[in-house]
Amino acid sequence: PKSVGYMTIYFPYYYKDFKCIADKCRHSCCVGWEIDVDDSTLMKYRAIEGAFGDEIRSHISDDGVICLSEGDRCPFLDEAGLCRIISKLGEGYISEICNQRPRFYHSAGGRIEGGIGAVCEEACRIILSSDDYNRFIPYTRDIDIPEDTGFDSLVHRDFIYSVLSTDGMSYSEKLSIIREKYCLTDPATECEEWNKLLSELEYLDESRRGLLAIGRKNEREELDCYFERFFAYLVLRHVSPSESYDNLRARVGFCILLSEILENVTSVREASLEEISEAVRIISEELEYSEENTSSLIFEFESKI
Repeated sequence: PKSVGYMTIYFPYYYKDFKCIADKCRHSCCVGWEIDVDDSTLMKYRAIEGAFGDEIRSHISDDGVICLSEGDRCPFLDEAGLCRIISKLGEGYISEICNQRPRFYHSAGGRIEGGIGAVCEEACRIILSSDDYNRFIPYTRDIDIPEDTGFDSLVHRDFIYSVLSTDGMSYSEKLSIIREKYCLTDPATECEEWNKLLSELEYLDESRRGLLAIGRKNEREELDCYFERFFAYLVLRHVSPSESYDNLRARVGFCILLSEILENVTSVREASLEEISEAVRIISEELEYSEENTSSLIFEFESKI
């Protein structure tokens, strides 16, 4: 079970550059997402006196969830896209989920690690701009301590990162070495099967159902660095918490699949960092931030092992 406490957490080096861009964000995490209020924050809200305290409590359901307004917007989001709770009361009064997003945590190799999720557009920009994916620095934070899976994935992650950072090879060649190491078939060789599965998943935006597919490889070598950095991010988030060797193999396959989706999307789009970042954000939002979709895709890889 999880416990709570101040822990030393190892984040990728690029984490130091992350800061919420608030009202400048085009895809606010205060819109379209369920917002749970933790017990500690609920107690603070119950103690707030006056009209604003009454307003806060009026927007929280009996099960501790903030009731979203029209357009699935948080009712405390002002017209400029800023949080009124922070503006009036300070950051100490926002719920844990708001304070932590887009951060994620897991246990790997006997230590706690964290990262920033690509569902956030600013996190995307930073992830795709940095080669420091294998350089970690410690921070101390108060978090729910994730359960240790008992399987040490770090030796495998180190291997993958060593391949990704090898000079003189194309991204395609690097993926080929990783697939061979973990006895994985290139999803592109089973394109029709994977695209059928992708088309049957649940989507937040139905217009993306046909967009997120595989089949076209992106041959522009100048984009290899972006594919590499995205793949390294996926490995950090999804391979690190593997529960067993076979589970790790399936998760590596999942990361390869999402990487090939990015190649497919960018083969028919502009190649600017902004365009690639938006493609990554969409893939993240629809596939890796949906527990159901992630589980379905990883399960499919497990069934092939």
